[in-house]
Amino acid sequence: MPSFYSVVKILFRIFLRSYFKKVEIVGLENVPTDSPLLITPNHQNAFLDAFLLGAFCPVPLYFLTRSDVFTWWSRPILKSVNMMPVYRIRDGYSKLSENEAIFKTCEELFKEKKSILMFAEGNHGEHHYLRPLTKGAARLALNSQLKMESELKVLPVGLNYFDHQASNSKVIIVFGEPISVSDFVETYQKSNGVGLNDLKDEIASGMKSTLVIPDKTEDYGALKNTIFQRSNEGLTFQELKEVEANDQMISSTKSRHLFAKVLNPIPFLVIWSVLSGVKDIVFHSSLKFAVGLVTFPVWWLVTFLVIHRFFGIIPATVVVLLMIVSLPISYRWSK
Repeated sequence: MPSFYSVVKILFRIFLRSYFKKVEIVGLENVPTDSPLLITPNHQNAFLDAFLLGAFCPVPLYFLTRSDVFTWWSRPILKSVNMMPVYRIRDGYSKLSENEAIFKTCEELFKEKKSILMFAEGNHGEHHYLRPLTKGAARLALNSQLKMESELKVLPVGLNYFDHQASNSKVIIVFGEPISVSDFVETYQKSNGVGLNDLKDEIASGMKSTLVIPDKTEDYGALKNTIFQRSNEGLTFQELKEVEANDQMISSTKSRHLFAKVLNPIPFLVIWSVLSGVKDIVFHSSLKFAVGLVTFPVWWLVTFLVIHRFFGIIPATVVVLLMIVSLPISYRWSK
């Protein structure tokens, strides 16, 4: 019988392929299936990043997640999909000691050849380039490797969004070359600081190789607008890497979804209401996905039941099918 995690993974693959215009996967052959992994993706789009990796990574994942999302009601749900809380200074110094138990759990998972995801940048930010990494990932990897016989590998991953807010845009997930942590153990034992920095720099280098735009440069704005536009969504990751910056003005790619909004007013109203109260736009796409995941099916079910009650099953089925197909139709009309 499939586990709850497996069922959720399959469902989220379906939902995410419906939410995005296209999800392109690059480098699946780089993902080891017979060794413990610390997976280090960049972090651009709040919890949507974790959804994408959980759905499309070929191995089951455990997630190190900021502790403030663990509430009395969400904790059982998050634990059921392999999420573990990590405490930060902002959570209070007294809470930091609880990380020791979490890291020991990580060490045990590595010994069982499990895979753990940790956002090495430490927080999210709406930039296509890689931001400075914290030492957390390198420290967890090295300390874990010292206590196990199996060879631990760090797997850099790049999430490349064409648009951080638009739901009908393309995203490219790139799995990089795995890094052997054992190569850095000797240096770490001689000097913890040097060993940490060496591994951190190697992880950063590996992550940059998975990003279309790896670094922040003086012409970053022009480069971003040149590369991440609708006309380039048909290009592969390698082709995008070859696109050169120019001064071309890019028109807005935001979609109006007029047809879909007419047929699905309540879900769009709920999404708009939720987003209007969230100042951090990095959360907007994640919330669109999460709120839509609940409101659209509920709206379709209620509409079906009401129309079925007064007009019968055939009119109810036709109307709900029109509501559902209006979403991809609007995406095409809005381009």
